[in-house]
This record gives sequence, structure tokens and C-alpha cells, in this order.
Amino acid sequence: MTWLLSWVKAATETAADPFDLGMLIQYGVLGIAAGALSVFARIAYRRETERADRLEAEVVRLNSLIIERAIPALTSAAQAAEDATSLLRDMQREREINMIRDSARRQSRPGGDGL
Repeated sequence: MTWLLSWVKAATETAADPFDLGMLIQYGVLGIAAGALSVFARIAYRRETERADRLEAEVVRLNSLIIERAIPALTSAAQAAEDATSLLRDMQREREINMIRDSARRQSRPGGDGL
């Protein structure tokens, strides 16, 4: 039992805002349970804030990686798509011009049926 009290006291003294351990001890088992819960809450809070900080740093690292690698790749892909669209447009235009020329040649032939 004394080891638990010394552990609670040591844990509360190392906390940023120590509370009066004597006030909790006067309530006996309930005070000890409240102290243990308080220590657990502080440790859990500290652990979660450290975890959140680590994850935030990882998000920043991944965002910079995306900016460095993915955005240039997407830019070049967009340029390639634009070039392909332009090429297809030119090919379609040439095809239409050839169809018009062929149609005009058929109509100008003697004995052409005009198709």
C-alpha cells in the first residue's frame, strides 16, 4: 500500500501542476483511486499529445513529398494529355480534308456519280 502512495506521490510531483496528495489520502481508498486515475489521465494525455505531434510531423513530411514528386509528374502528365489532344485534333482535321478532297475528285471525274 505504501508503494502505491509513493508511486502516486512521485507521479504527481513530476506533473506540470501537482495537486495536494494529502487531500486525496484523507479519503482513503477513494482518494487513492482518484489519484491513480488522475495520474493515468495525465500520462494518457501526454502520450496522445506526443502521438498527435508525431503524426502531424508525418503529414507535413508527406505533403512536402507530394509537392516535390507528385505535382511535377501530374504537370507533365497534363502536358502529355494536351499534346495528345492536339495531335488527335490535327489528325481529325486532316482526315476531314482528305474526305472533302476525295469527294471533290469523284464529282469532277467524267462519269462520276456524285457520291
